[in-house]
Amino acid sequence: MKKIKIILIFIIELLIVSLTNNVFADDETTKLLYQDITINEDGSITVKEAAWLNGEYNGRLREIDFKNTYATTFTGIYSNFAGNTDIYNGTGMKDIKVYDISQENFNSIDDIGNIETIYEEVNSASNGKYGVYELTEGSSGTDFKIYCPNDKNKVICIEYTISDAVVVHNDVAELYWNVLGEYFEEDIQDFKVLIHLPGDDNDVRIWTHGPLTGRNEILDSKTLYFEDTNVDNYTPETVRVMFNKDIVPLATKKSNVDGRENILKYEEMMADTANRDRESKKLELENEASEAVLDLEENPSMYNYNYALELVNELDETSEEKQNFLDRIENTKDLVNEDWKEDLKYSLESLKDNNYMFLTRSRLDDFKEEIEEGFDEETKQKYLDIYEKLEEILEAKQARTRTILTTIVVITNTVLGVIAIYILIKIINEKHKFKGRYYREFPSDDNPNVLEYLMKRKSSNIGFSATILNLINKKVISYEKNPNNEDIVLIRKNENYTGTSAEAVVLDVLFNMVGKENRCNLKDLRNYGESTTRAKRLIGKIDEFKKVTKEETGWKEYFKENTASIVFKIFVIINYVFSMCMAFGVFYGLSGYGIQVLLYLLGVTIINSIYFIIGVKDKNRTLKGKEEYSKWLAHKRFLKDFSNFDEKDLPEITLWEKYLVTATVLGCADKVEKKMKMYITDTSNIDTNLLIYQSINLGITRELNKSVRTAISNSTSSISSSSYSSGGGFGGGSSGGGGRRRPEAAVEVVSRILKIKKYRG
Repeated sequence: MKKIKIILIFIIELLIVSLTNNVFADDETTKLLYQDITINEDGSITVKEAAWLNGEYNGRLREIDFKNTYATTFTGIYSNFAGNTDIYNGTGMKDIKVYDISQENFNSIDDIGNIETIYEEVNSASNGKYGVYELTEGSSGTDFKIYCPNDKNKVICIEYTISDAVVVHNDVAELYWNVLGEYFEEDIQDFKVLIHLPGDDNDVRIWTHGPLTGRNEILDSKTLYFEDTNVDNYTPETVRVMFNKDIVPLATKKSNVDGRENILKYEEMMADTANRDRESKKLELENEASEAVLDLEENPSMYNYNYALELVNELDETSEEKQNFLDRIENTKDLVNEDWKEDLKYSLESLKDNNYMFLTRSRLDDFKEEIEEGFDEETKQKYLDIYEKLEEILEAKQARTRTILTTIVVITNTVLGVIAIYILIKIINEKHKFKGRYYREFPSDDNPNVLEYLMKRKSSNIGFSATILNLINKKVISYEKNPNNEDIVLIRKNENYTGTSAEAVVLDVLFNMVGKENRCNLKDLRNYGESTTRAKRLIGKIDEFKKVTKEETGWKEYFKENTASIVFKIFVIINYVFSMCMAFGVFYGLSGYGIQVLLYLLGVTIINSIYFIIGVKDKNRTLKGKEEYSKWLAHKRFLKDFSNFDEKDLPEITLWEKYLVTATVLGCADKVEKKMKMYITDTSNIDTNLLIYQSINLGITRELNKSVRTAISNSTSSISSSSYSSGGGFGGGSSGGGGRRRPEAAVEVVSRILKIKKYRG
């Protein structure tokens, strides 16, 4: 039952999350990301960043790291200048500001400082809020959560200063900075970076590392520029600027080694590698384009035409073959057009097959896309008219499908609902089979393990514990307490006792497996499961106890075959699966039904979960079982209302110990014990009954359950364990390197993706 509740709660939470999950961008592409970086005289950098997002969203997440926690120590050797040593780490972030600019007023990177609305920092906010942000600061960076819904039509901006970003060598200074970081989770269509020096330097150098598509440029002696397009997510873009150290006189982070020659050596190597890769990629692309054009000429089709044209358009304008390829592609147009017409005829016939049996939204959309690819406008219009008629047919077909599926779901849920109500009435009547409110005597002489199975149709650790208590009540076991440490020791008094199979298992566990010489310390029982081997042995004994309990209860004929209940639960599961599938059959291809679908799925989940729980509640007891079950429920009411009786109406005090045993199985031992205390004024008059309850019932039950839980935990635990570089630093293309991702970053990427998805939708 507990597992069912957990599953139900999980499903409901999942659906609720789905209902509210469309909170950030559904088109995970950033239209533009611009940065304006100013190098300050004290070696810090001030960064202004503007992001124009696409799609639907409630705001922006941005993770900015100023420190690489995996960086190695800088020792001044050549390899340290690759950018992955700790000297390139910043020491902190300050002067944070968040603001926005209207999209209509944002035309270039120069507009990045035109503040319109300044945001307020808050501890928390809900989706849909505007003009606020949350910060999560860490030792290596800061996470921004900015609230600005897409309907505000804003460019979202952040500004911050990174301390000690500049490194001062003996001969030059440099800024080596990963401007995106490793975890930027969206593709960027347009990426630009503007860098300002604090003073003039006619010998300034710039290199950029990342995709080969990047380009950098020195605009003047104080200004540098870097741009790229269509940058993939999780792609570092790193910039290195080498400049006169005299223009950062207040910078404090010094390497105490010469840097210029090492920097030039490293960047020249990266540039040579990048240039070789560029040339190799250019030749590879030309070969692919040549093959595609040849394939088009031999097999003229719209697919081959589009593929060849795409590859040729990717060629650099300096390619000697590009125009030749374009001319050859143009010469195939007529043949491609004829092939396109034939394909349209075939596609139309396939949609019409078997009275439009295979007409679906996705196939119809593919058909429209195929129509729009053609060159012949007259033919295109003819098929677009046909497309509109097919769309009407599809809508009618979907309407019929919705009617049929809805009818089936309504009928099946009605039938299941009627059966569920019948079962519910049967369960209620079963509880009241015995007409009296109280049953003062013991309804039967069943042992506690059998009683538990009668009440729940399953056996558990409670039945095991109660069996020990019952053996104490039968004087088969006694106990003694150590006054020094409160330990309880069980003692087997009657070695010749031959009880039930379940009692035999309990005695075997206590005095052969855990204890010895007919003595068992509860502390030893609790700690028994700490060893993997012993844990498995104890679990095996508990399983054996449950098995023989089921057999002993079977002899009582309290239950009959549970086929009807099993069939009902199977049909509930089938109905649930069918209802979920029906949602897609009914709503697929229809726009504007997102919330309706989710509400429908939530309703279906709740209703079918109720059906299933009712099915689980139906234990399928026989008439004898129902009568005994009802009497024991009345007996439980008697125990719970113990304190309401006059002393003259109370049962014999000698029975109280047995009452406490059954109360343990019935789940009301604590209440009964408290109420019994009310009537006890002189413990000498009741022998040791209360002490037995307090020391044994509570003690053994808790210690045993703790031991079993530890055993299961230990047993489970044991089983589970049994990219490339620019030219020369004077401006040019971008290089790989510099932004190399450490192996450990894969795990961080996954965890950050999950956090981002939850926020963005």
